[in-house]
Amino acid sequence: MKIDKIIVLIAALTIMGCSSDDDEQSRSYTFVNVAPPKWSVDFKGNDSSPSWLAPDPTKYESSMFIMVQLEDALVPYSTDADLMTVLINGECRAVPAVRNVDENNNISFVLKIRGNSNDRNVLFSLCYYCAALNQIFSLEGYQSFATEITYGFDEDFVPSLLKGCPKYPVQNTLTVNLPAKAPFTAADGDCVAVFVGNECRGVGTVEKPFTVFRTDENETLQLRYYSAQKGGVYTMMQTVTLTAQEEQTITLTF
Repeated sequence: MKIDKIIVLIAALTIMGCSSDDDEQSRSYTFVNVAPPKWSVDFKGNDSSPSWLAPDPTKYESSMFIMVQLEDALVPYSTDADLMTVLINGECRAVPAVRNVDENNNISFVLKIRGNSNDRNVLFSLCYYCAALNQIFSLEGYQSFATEITYGFDEDFVPSLLKGCPKYPVQNTLTVNLPAKAPFTAADGDCVAVFVGNECRGVGTVEKPFTVFRTDENETLQLRYYSAQKGGVYTMMQTVTLTAQEEQTITLTF
């Protein structure tokens, strides 16, 4: 009889131990077998094709030239309907440029900017209209007009136009690391993504920084990890709060 009681006690403890592990797992993540996901951030906006007008050259003393190369993240969306220009204090100062595609499929825009000697510490706006996304990306900064100066010809000038996306004014650089013990082995084809609800806000790979795009600083974020080895997605149950610090690092908890 005593042996039977011991067997029952061991069985009960075993069941309790398994239940605890399962509960802990359900609290930390969920897992679903799926095909490799095609996660991407939706940059689409509602902007119409802009009516940028070429400046009257007789009003300006001089000019400067810049060649802007489109960053890799925007290249897949680029079409011949794209436009780029420069505004100074809100006034169009360059003939709106169309894209050029070289033999390496790099996309660039050549701009001739008009200006005067009294254009000192003025607001420059580099504006790019992406027709496929119906979105105008704008980078702004104060500087002085540089007479007869060229930029982007002797070396690549690739500004991060995504930083000028009005849809996502808050952006952070995030690095996601794996813990020492994970339920899978990292492999080629793995990827990690940040979500707000079911909306993807950034995609990258572990141990490499990538950008997270947010509408405001109070959004609740969640991490998902696709494991090629396991053939599925781990959705982390714990939400993530990013601070105002531009670069941050998070280690996944399994």
